[in-house]
Amino acid sequence: MKELNPIFENLSPETILNHVQVQKQELSKEQNPFPVEVFPELIQKIIRETNESLKFPVDFIGAAIMYAVSVAIGNTHKVRIMQGYEQNAVLYLSIVGKAGTNKTHPIAWTLKPINQKDKIKFEEYQEQFKKYEEFNRLSPTEKKKQEKLKFPKKPKWEQLLVSDFTPESLTEIMDFNKRGIGVYADELAAWFNNFNRYNKGSEEQFWLSIWSGTAIRINRKTSNPIMIQNPFVSVIGTVQPAVLEQLALNRTENGFIDRLLFVVPDKLQKEYWSEKELNPATETEWFTILENLLNLEVGNQPEVLQFSPEARAEMFQFNKNLTDLCNRTESDAIRGIYAKIEQYAIRFSLLLEMLRFACSESDKQAISLQSVQGAVKLVEYFQNAAIKVHKLLNEANPFDKLPADKKKLYDALPEVFTTGEGIKISLKLEVMKERAFKEWVKDKNLFKYLERGKYEKLL
Repeated sequence: MKELNPIFENLSPETILNHVQVQKQELSKEQNPFPVEVFPELIQKIIRETNESLKFPVDFIGAAIMYAVSVAIGNTHKVRIMQGYEQNAVLYLSIVGKAGTNKTHPIAWTLKPINQKDKIKFEEYQEQFKKYEEFNRLSPTEKKKQEKLKFPKKPKWEQLLVSDFTPESLTEIMDFNKRGIGVYADELAAWFNNFNRYNKGSEEQFWLSIWSGTAIRINRKTSNPIMIQNPFVSVIGTVQPAVLEQLALNRTENGFIDRLLFVVPDKLQKEYWSEKELNPATETEWFTILENLLNLEVGNQPEVLQFSPEARAEMFQFNKNLTDLCNRTESDAIRGIYAKIEQYAIRFSLLLEMLRFACSESDKQAISLQSVQGAVKLVEYFQNAAIKVHKLLNEANPFDKLPADKKKLYDALPEVFTTGEGIKISLKLEVMKERAFKEWVKDKNLFKYLERGKYEKLL
């Protein structure tokens, strides 16, 4: 019989059982819980009830709400921390989870009010376009008879969300949609893969500029130039952990990946359906909250909110702490995460203040201390998630990243082999041809070059 741990020798069985249960609870706690408490009471209620009835993971529904609020705010408001330093509410969100972990449904649910508004605007557009076509079908004589009437202009669809677009169409949409737009890419990898589909490298720079709020200038040979003074495009999409590496590929030197907010819940698993129905009032409450923001007028320039004195002091203290942390780290990758998350702290402050306004908890006269404190908690969550993703990308075993056929080939190779031997094994297993194999063995994470035509496996 195994001896009792000396720590428990003088304890009663009930005390020992309680101790073990407490330890189990501590082990099951999330290491990086999503800070639901930073949101207004109504939003906390929505997150809790959709989690209980629809089994939306708290992290996913919380992030989806942030995205929807970002799109609804658009170019109506900005925030200023000091003269010459303003931020908008643009977010680039990446929902990370395995297949079946309910990534897409929380986004679709939160976007219902925006989709409904787009549907109404599209119906109006169709009606206007019908009149426009009717006018164009008139003969020159009939058109001349209507000279005193206002000729219908070619209508445009004022939309808030786009999912399938070319770079040119996106700039045109932004040109006449002054509020800004949201991009919803169900599979975020598709958004990345499109970057170089039209003009190699230029589209990635385009997205970097949008994130920074830099004015967009488009010059074309075949049409009039376009200048977008206040570009606003928030992005959300889902991605499976195995695809994360594709997102980081060739996008680390310019810091693009540091602009992504990763939502990576701890211990996420597919859950059973719940028999508890969602109260219809919950969806009604969400529609009302978002409508309060969608009904805000867009002026020639966004309305700029300042920080209250105590909120500004809190934000400056946050900057000081983060700067010290940044200066102490020796990792360029981690330093990049800290640099971009600092700007997100300001954006989160704006988002939370506007959300409190939409829930009738603020008059949005200034960014409050409560909003800054909530923003700092959100920063901690996304900062920890980014570091977690960084470790996944950089510390994973290279063998684990290989597809099944290459794993089989790697196992079949001798510890030391010649190029000719490796090619024969590869052809026999029908994994890759000669040229591809010769390129593959150059991977320094998998193979060590010994001498001409001879390699050693490292794993």
